[in-house]
Amino acid sequence: MAEKGKLSKTARASTHFGSGTKQVVIEHDSTRGKVFTEVKNSLKESGVGFKNVSSSHPILVNKGEFDKAWEVIKGVLVDDGRYNVESENPGEVVIVENTNRQPAKMVIKESPFTWYKTA
Repeated sequence: MAEKGKLSKTARASTHFGSGTKQVVIEHDSTRGKVFTEVKNSLKESGVGFKNVSSSHPILVNKGEFDKAWEVIKGVLVDDGRYNVESENPGEVVIVENTNRQPAKMVIKESPFTWYKTA
């Protein structure tokens, strides 16, 4: 059970009501969540515009910035051996976690639009 004042993995309301002055902290328990946050931060730092709902949805990169985004993600995940490239097509790459247990997949796609913020 989560400590009072913190959100558990399932974010049950009973664990964070009445937390008083404690700050609510969302913890990333899964590898997928940590990697997802790491990729998002790397893309923001490099100035690549992208849109993403969650770690289970594709990362949509601004039109014309796909190559730059792929180089950033490749440097963070593929070059150090944590992920392998499953398929690489123009405007879309699928990478898979390098593990025996249920491997996580990440899809990076080029959006037909350029409206996503880079900051």
